[in-house]
Amino acid sequence: MAETDWNTRPVDLGGVVYPYHYGVDCLDRIVDELGAMGADRFFVVTDDHVLALHGERLLSGLGAHAPVEVLSLPPGDGMKALPNLAAHVEHVIAAGASRRSVVVAFGGGVPGNLAGVVASLLFRGVRLVHVPTTTVAAMDSVISLKQAINSSRGKNHIGTYRAPEAVYLDVRLLATLPDKQLRSGLCEATKNCLAIRPDSIPEMRRRLAAGNLAAPETLVWLLEESLTAKTAVTRRDPYEQGSGLVLEYGHTVGHAVEMCDQRLRGAEGLSHGEAVMLGMLAAARISRTRGGLDDASVTVHEELAQALGAPTRVPERISVEQVMDVVRVDNKRGYLPVSGEEAAMVLLREHGVPYGTPDLPLTAVPLEIVKEAVTDLMPGDAR
Repeated sequence: MAETDWNTRPVDLGGVVYPYHYGVDCLDRIVDELGAMGADRFFVVTDDHVLALHGERLLSGLGAHAPVEVLSLPPGDGMKALPNLAAHVEHVIAAGASRRSVVVAFGGGVPGNLAGVVASLLFRGVRLVHVPTTTVAAMDSVISLKQAINSSRGKNHIGTYRAPEAVYLDVRLLATLPDKQLRSGLCEATKNCLAIRPDSIPEMRRRLAAGNLAAPETLVWLLEESLTAKTAVTRRDPYEQGSGLVLEYGHTVGHAVEMCDQRLRGAEGLSHGEAVMLGMLAAARISRTRGGLDDASVTVHEELAQALGAPTRVPERISVEQVMDVVRVDNKRGYLPVSGEEAAMVLLREHGVPYGTPDLPLTAVPLEIVKEAVTDLMPGDAR
């Protein structure tokens, strides 16, 4: 893709369609596109790290079109909490928001989710635009209607559905990411290969082996692969409550480890994608236990995790029981009837073929089996 290219792909989520615009070195054009929306005010929801890195160009450009209010917090999953949501909503209203206002999610998946809930609640819904700056946001969270924050007990317990007006991505912003954040989105893209598009696994392995994952052409391939994979399932299930649940592969244990680690280390903890990769290693082991994936397929999971440089063990100071406490309140409860000693999980019979039915790719797993898989992923002295 030439650096001057400006590309647009429609994201079709079951009849809800919005444009995804992307290019390289195009932040000025993104500002012009936002300016043409006729907003009376822009409310930019971001985090302090993104604001320091990229805020000046975006904010000064938007300010030429309408007043701009910035709502920024320290980075990390702790942003997605009820007190922060309440404070943001009160701030926006006090600053003069109207139904002509636009909420701009500027950053990764965490500020993006918080912005999505703010936009959904304000006057029962105002315009939302995503300007992702991380691979996990660009390649996963913005390709969805789901907007959610955390409860004190678990991930994404409180939320709603809201389509953005548009997504705008300058791929060059992704190329500046630290390795950890770059890896996060690549882990989500790997999930799509393993669970939805296994034919793309060889190309993923080739690109990982070649290195230079920050190259714009590689990032564009990963983005387009993610768009193809996600929309293949969300077109049929836009609310991700049926067939779209396959996108939750690796998330049951992954969310649990992520939340436990965030409680310990905050923003220094595992990224979302790293935690999901760890969750996929657990899910692969459970799938093998249940007679699904064979040894070679489990090894592919491990090889991809290692090629990405993703952690393959639960972080120190997290116990098996802490992880299991969060697994027990996983947000997929209710889609599939399970007992109090089971978890509803996405497991694979083979790459790209989940257990369950095409309309509900979930299966009930005894918690003891989940615990065995988590134990297997603990650091050596903690097993």
